[in-house]
Amino acid sequence: MKKKAFRVFLVAGIALLTTTACSNTKKTSSSSSSSNITLQSSSETPHKNIRLNLNSVHIAHAADQFQGGTTLEQLKNLFGEPSKSDQVPSGNATLDVYTWTFDKVIVTVQLFQDSTIARSISNFTFIRDATITSKKYNQLTNGLTYEQVVSILGEPDNLAQSASSDSENIQAVWNSGIKSNMSNPYIKLTFVNNSLT
Repeated sequence: MKKKAFRVFLVAGIALLTTTACSNTKKTSSSSSSSNITLQSSSETPHKNIRLNLNSVHIAHAADQFQGGTTLEQLKNLFGEPSKSDQVPSGNATLDVYTWTFDKVIVTVQLFQDSTIARSISNFTFIRDATITSKKYNQLTNGLTYEQVVSILGEPDNLAQSASSDSENIQAVWNSGIKSNMSNPYIKLTFVNNSLT
């Protein structure tokens, strides 16, 4: 069976990830006092179920001819009816792009022949205690898998994942849970073929 050659780029999703992370960040002075830093409340996170439902969206791989990913019907069961749909060309293929909007949280999924090949969520933030410490950060080394990093840091707030003929890519953002009047520290990591780069 001839392998379909196309590339998938979640440009909008990755751009939103970067915008979300950067919009929460300002330069901090080294003289910040601890009185300016507070932990986020442990109250319930808005749209947490939407973020966790994204974990159930399965990405199809080039080795499987991009078949076997989550279908549109399954996506509707997870997120309801899409807010928007579109078709975009990608190489010699056409992708179906579906978007769900929940207040400011945006879920975008790209399908090829009713099989998910890209997923993203942006503008989401877990309400979490400040558990992402420098000790945990120092455990992050090149070559770790996405799953290994999640076991260290927990689930990322924002995520963009795609499969193409060339590679599989993940960009993920973890907000630290520390709030101050000058910054909202975060970690943004990139994985290529499930290897932290």
